[in-house]
Amino acid sequence: MPPPSLAWPESADPAMSRDGSFRSRPPLTPIETARRLAALKEQKANRTLGAVAAPEMRDELVAVTGTAAPEANDEFDFGPRTAQILWNCRRDVALAPEDTKKIVFQQIAKKLGEAVAGQWLPRTVMIDRLLDIAESHSSFGLDQDQIQKLLADAVEEIGLPQTAKAAMPPKRRLITHRASDLQPEKLVWVWQGRIPEGKLVLIGGPPGLGKSQLTAFIAATISNGGEWPSNEGSTAVGNVIFMSAEDGIEDTIVPRLMAAGANLDRVHIVASATKPDGTGRKTFSLKTDVDLLEAKANEIGDVRLIIVDPISAYMGGSDGNGNVETREVLEPLAEMANRLHIAVVAVTHLNKGSGGGNQTALNRFSGSIAFIAAARAAFAVLEDPENNERRFLLQAKNNLGPTCKGLVFRMEQRLLSEDLVSSNIIFFENEQVSQSIDEALTASENRGGDGSQTSAKEDVAEFLSEILAAGPVDVLEVERQARLAGLLGDTKRIRETKSFRAARKHLSILSRREGFGQRARYVLSLPGLPCAPKESMGAQSREGAHMGNGGAHDVGEEPECSKSHDNVSVLSISRKQPRHDDQ
Repeated sequence: MPPPSLAWPESADPAMSRDGSFRSRPPLTPIETARRLAALKEQKANRTLGAVAAPEMRDELVAVTGTAAPEANDEFDFGPRTAQILWNCRRDVALAPEDTKKIVFQQIAKKLGEAVAGQWLPRTVMIDRLLDIAESHSSFGLDQDQIQKLLADAVEEIGLPQTAKAAMPPKRRLITHRASDLQPEKLVWVWQGRIPEGKLVLIGGPPGLGKSQLTAFIAATISNGGEWPSNEGSTAVGNVIFMSAEDGIEDTIVPRLMAAGANLDRVHIVASATKPDGTGRKTFSLKTDVDLLEAKANEIGDVRLIIVDPISAYMGGSDGNGNVETREVLEPLAEMANRLHIAVVAVTHLNKGSGGGNQTALNRFSGSIAFIAAARAAFAVLEDPENNERRFLLQAKNNLGPTCKGLVFRMEQRLLSEDLVSSNIIFFENEQVSQSIDEALTASENRGGDGSQTSAKEDVAEFLSEILAAGPVDVLEVERQARLAGLLGDTKRIRETKSFRAARKHLSILSRREGFGQRARYVLSLPGLPCAPKESMGAQSREGAHMGNGGAHDVGEEPECSKSHDNVSVLSISRKQPRHDDQ
């Protein structure tokens, strides 16, 4: 039977590579081995020494390597490339001077290690060939232990193949820490007993009671290293990162900080983030952009506080009602805060009570229970049930410290310049409140007899009766006086406030438009009083026809002043006019 061809057939064993790279395969049978040896001997006999080396080196190469060309067996097993490397290594050591053979041996060990890392050569073959070369040169004068050490060093330097590293899928694993390997850390308070360093703190409360002014006060105190109220100590000076989604930066946040006395150089306000491609603008998201927040904090340095107002605006599309999703959003923020030792104060709202008024304050914080669970401390801003000009700051939760007594503060306007006025928490009272938050919340929402009418409504009704007693008043003036009286939020309109709507309905207050164009305005009046305001804006005569458009306040209700002469309903005409948002 003629010897098999040395060319790779199309039906070659799949364990054998066309390019000669090494692949494991089952051992050859005795018959196959004999056939292949015969073919290799025939091929070796047909080779000429001149194709490998110059004639003058031919005899020396044969003497020192046993052959003038790579072994045919090596070509068959590992491919021509690897066979040439093996032969070159044996040749280099053989031709090196005696005093450099050891150095050359270390060099070829490294070269063979690179072949192993590239999966051209099995590691066991590398070790066998190196041992064979060392023995043929009397181990370079080294003992057996020293040779083994050289081989061990060569094996240790073999790098992992890049393809194998990329192909290995990441394995799921638990990240654990042995308790004995960790050093306990002392808890540091930014505000003693209230705001711990590196933790999330919630501040909740009904709208319009001063939560945002409170955060401005906290930011101002930290930026100056100032004193906390009620002799609760001081804080180290630090930088503050401020995020506010509901207030304008230039016209609200900065004036509010100025009124609070903040060091503006230490307050950094986040306006937005860039899109993922680095262009354009988008709202900052706690779901995707916490790494940007961490990078900015590291860039600024010495950041002690991050304010998020409100946190619901930065949930990255999540509605904040799902526990699992909310935890996934809050966890990176909490980890970042703990890692950088930065306190995070997040503002949220309180839900309306349900279930017969048996809900605790903890269950009233907006969104998923995961919010209040993730926070290490939580506080609520509530109205004093006995004085609507005072605010309570009461503790709802504190996992890291003892129960804190409530604080009392008031708000009033502070003049910054001739045309710039901003709300400000002007001072905290020395008095502390021992009343629980649940008791205060119930009293604040339900005082006024049977609970069907809240005290806020009664206070507003009393206020409106007094201010309108002398006649109609411009609605803007009513709102200005209401803010000064602490009955209306800084940015709220009376039509947006439930207590004002209820009080107006209770008093049957009339609303009408006066004038036209830019000089037009809306006025409020009590029923039975003259329709003209105390200071009319160029009205021709009190006998003139009235405009019966109730505006945004009382649309659909025909006030007494809207009845025209000659039995013509002006209200039906005025409804066709454009609706203005002046109230």
